[in-house]
Amino acid sequence: MKEDFLHYLWQYQKFEKTILQTENGEEITVLKTGFHNTDSGPDFKEARVRIAEVEWAGSVEIHLKASDWNLHKHQYDAAYENVILHVVWEHDVDIRNVADKPIPTLVLKPNTNLALLHQYQNLIDGQDEIPCFHQFEKVPDIKKFSMLEKALMQRMQRKGEEITQRFEDLGNDWEEVTYQILLRNFGFKLNNEAFLSLAEKLPFKVLRKYANSIFKTEALLFGMAGFLVVDLDEYGEKLKTEFEFLARKHGLVDEKMKAASWKFMRTRPANFPTVRLSQIASLLTQSKSLFSTLIESHDFKILVKFFQAKPSEYWRKHYHFGKESSRDFKGIGLSSIHNLIINTAVPVLVAYAKQIDNHELVEKALGLLEEIPAEKNRITKFWNSIDLETKTMFDSQGSIELYNEFCQKRKCLSCGVGIGILR
Repeated sequence: MKEDFLHYLWQYQKFEKTILQTENGEEITVLKTGFHNTDSGPDFKEARVRIAEVEWAGSVEIHLKASDWNLHKHQYDAAYENVILHVVWEHDVDIRNVADKPIPTLVLKPNTNLALLHQYQNLIDGQDEIPCFHQFEKVPDIKKFSMLEKALMQRMQRKGEEITQRFEDLGNDWEEVTYQILLRNFGFKLNNEAFLSLAEKLPFKVLRKYANSIFKTEALLFGMAGFLVVDLDEYGEKLKTEFEFLARKHGLVDEKMKAASWKFMRTRPANFPTVRLSQIASLLTQSKSLFSTLIESHDFKILVKFFQAKPSEYWRKHYHFGKESSRDFKGIGLSSIHNLIINTAVPVLVAYAKQIDNHELVEKALGLLEEIPAEKNRITKFWNSIDLETKTMFDSQGSIELYNEFCQKRKCLSCGVGIGILR
């Protein structure tokens, strides 16, 4: 058995409550179960219970065995001092809090219908691709799509939390964090770490000084990336001269990357990091505020147009210095733009919305996902095969999170579908 089964029993009060007693024989009445805490600390907060004649308000902690309290060292942790009830499956030891006060214990095993436990075990122990494979079609659509939205929000919040942490590490600078996330995503997996390293070595506050000059912007980007060293043509030599001046001016000489940091293998010229750098230079000279552009672009088409910025004249005909292409590079492709919106614009919006407590920005972020067609991969194809249709990126992003973070981890009791089946 997993502890989440006990969470389920407590949250939905799925046990016999006619006669509830602590291990010491005191009568228990549950007045409020509290809300499930997904952060550190006790499992349920703001609960209310009456024990004997005294009403208590505080937290509830849940373990399989009472001794897990000591195993997890809660007896030394002040965060657990306000626990008013310890809910367990088996009682094997009396426990005390950091103030050395005894904590009442409720044992659920004698009060639980074991048929429910067997049903739960059969669900999570199944060998199908997802635990509820054979019951999924019977679940009402409203439960499926409600869970899809919950999974999507979890995915967006996780990405938003990563951005929030980077925002704090960068001294609460939204422009800098947006710039770093944008550049990382321009790597499109193959070069994402190299692009992030470039963003960390070449601050946005330096680049924005030259937002009116694509030549200076290219000089800084290509120079810091380590491409302005040898085998340069006439244009490359001009960029090199400009970069050396700007690098000395801004103290960047020792921060330069090595060209070997970048990967060119197994990718088409249109996706070469040199071509991507030229596209970034074009974007950066369109706007002095990347963050404001993403936050204030209320129209999906306007945002797409922003990312469609065409590179400079030289890079429309070249994929490397001195290497001319037989075709024009017109800018970023639509699928790549969708990728940048999904992984840059949307999570930045979610992170900022959380900071200023603006739900409208969250709705805007979700609205952007609904404008993009669903991606096609093994996971979305699986869901479509069992009648969970994914039409937009809203659907597919939610379905990927549902599959990876709930189904594959057998977290059925954190899923509305799983709870619906058990009920």
